[in-house]
Amino acid sequence: MDICPKRGSMEVGMRVVRGLDWKWGNQDDGEGHVGTVVEIGRQGSTTTPDKTVVVQWDSGTRTNYRTGYQAAYDLLLYDNAQIGVRHSNIICDSCKKHGIMGMRWKCKVCFDYDLCTQCYMNNKHDLSHPFERYETAHSQPVNLTPRQNLPRIILKGIFQGVKVVRGPDWDWGNQDGGEGKVGKVVDIRGWDTESGRSVASVTWSNGTTNVYRMGHKGKVDLKYVSDGQGGFYYKDHLPKLGEHAELQRQESADGHSFQQGDKVKCLLEVEILRQMQEGHGGWNPKMAEVNTFGVGELVKVLDELENVKRLQAGHGEWTDSMTPVLGQVGKVLKVYADGDLRVAFGGQTWTFNPACLMAQPAEVDANLMTAENPNESGSRRSPRPHRGGEDPPAGQQLRRGQRRRWRHGFTLHCLRVRAHSCSSPAFV
Repeated sequence: MDICPKRGSMEVGMRVVRGLDWKWGNQDDGEGHVGTVVEIGRQGSTTTPDKTVVVQWDSGTRTNYRTGYQAAYDLLLYDNAQIGVRHSNIICDSCKKHGIMGMRWKCKVCFDYDLCTQCYMNNKHDLSHPFERYETAHSQPVNLTPRQNLPRIILKGIFQGVKVVRGPDWDWGNQDGGEGKVGKVVDIRGWDTESGRSVASVTWSNGTTNVYRMGHKGKVDLKYVSDGQGGFYYKDHLPKLGEHAELQRQESADGHSFQQGDKVKCLLEVEILRQMQEGHGGWNPKMAEVNTFGVGELVKVLDELENVKRLQAGHGEWTDSMTPVLGQVGKVLKVYADGDLRVAFGGQTWTFNPACLMAQPAEVDANLMTAENPNESGSRRSPRPHRGGEDPPAGQQLRRGQRRRWRHGFTLHCLRVRAHSCSSPAFV
């Protein structure tokens, strides 16, 4: 089935500037000043109705604005790196950063030439060349006119070198030396791999330096004493906040539509899934919790010796006594807290990394020991390392890309129909 759904293009943490329908004077401290979306409107709300947002401006003021309400759009999206938007395999051909964070700008004249938002707005590459804008890694490109002769606005707010004081979401005691104490922004950067340009490193007058939220998870810990310049932007080339961006045209994985009761599985890695969930129920970290197999289910061990040995590192490890069960079907007796499985094969039990296993239909004929405690004479299991509060065991990263079960709402693009005879339970 061909589908081309749209997504609502608003999430807390996005950085915005005044837009085409702005009529609110200098609430933002003047055109070019940037703010952060801190609340999304919802139906039934008397203070922040549907198709509106609340913005925390870097100056410290906080007000709600129209994002489709009364068919008006007060804001433009300047940057969505703060919500984790990333184009994983795209390199900015100007600054050479790998994995463009935020919107992607692709030249329509030159072959395979891309810019990040900062480079695009700072006039890198030929200004006479038209570009395409990709709001996310999965949105349809939007054609843009050349930048040549277009008006460009100075971006102002909290940027490197700006003096700041504690802001509305401050929750850090007297790290700043006390109410009213002034600090200086050392740099603006991302928080680990979760978000980009979303935190500010600040050195306070007492000599301490710490990192504070400027859009990360929709929080704003700072406000400026006096603004600073953070580059430029082309007002005509930014998307209206609240206007839907079309996703790239796709087919469901097997060309099927979904019906109630269908059994499905997710085929995507966590980062890709998180991006595709934007506007389709959103993202919840619990969606990445691993529960690959259930007790009583049948599983088959991979038959590639070296691969299984590698995967077993940190997951019960490997002993040569396990060799006979390669390629064999067993039954899951227990699922450990870290996702590893205790599996019975006849009179033996072993602990396996779930990445070494494949689900098997219930009709598979196997002579399996299903008791939780099989006879000691035939019982063997690989040693398990201590599971107490140490760092994740070596090899944990090998789970990236393994099959996962999800118990939350998903966009259709994330799923594939499974045969109804599948032994795995349906999602709930």
